[in-house]
Amino acid sequence: MSDLLTHVLATFVVATVASWVVPGFARRHVPLATAGAVVPDLAKGYLVTGDTQVTLAGVTGSWYAVQTVGVVTCLAIAGAMLVERSERRVALAGLLGGASLHVSMDYLVIRAGGVAPPYLYPLTWAQLPSLDLYLSSSLWPSLVAVPTAVLVWYVDRRGLVPGASVTADRSGRSDGDRAN
Repeated sequence: MSDLLTHVLATFVVATVASWVVPGFARRHVPLATAGAVVPDLAKGYLVTGDTQVTLAGVTGSWYAVQTVGVVTCLAIAGAMLVERSERRVALAGLLGGASLHVSMDYLVIRAGGVAPPYLYPLTWAQLPSLDLYLSSSLWPSLVAVPTAVLVWYVDRRGLVPGASVTADRSGRSDGDRAN
C-alpha cells in the first residue's frame, strides 16, 4: 500500500503544481491525474482473483498487462470519453500524466533481476534496467510524499502560489476556470 500511496501523492503534487503554471489545466483536473496514477496498479487484481490470468469475454490475458503503456493508454482513452467533449483533451492528458508518473516511479523500484518488467509494451518488449532506489514496500518514499503533498495542498488552498493572482471559491473552481 505504501507504493500506491506514494504514486497518488506524487501525482497530486505534480498535478497541483501543473495547475498553477499550465494553461488549461486547472485544479479540477488534479483528481483525473491521481486517478491515472492508480490505473497501473489495477494489475494487482490478481490478489483478488487468486490467479495472474484473467478471462474476460472469452479472451484470456494477464493482470500484469495492465501495467503496460499500451493498456494504460487504452484505459485512459476510455476514461477520457466519460467526460464532456470540451474536457476530453485535458482529461486524457491528466490520466496519461498520472499513469506516466506511476510507471516512471516503478523504474525506481529495486528488482531482483535488476531489470523492470516490459512496461513500454507495445512500443518495445525491452526490459529496461531498474534504478534500484527503493523497495515497493519501503515506507520512506511515503514519508517524503506525505509532508510534500500536505505542503503543496496548503499552499494551493491558501492561495500562496507565487505570482498567482487567481482566487478560488469553495467549489475548487478558480476565476480562470469560470472564464472557460
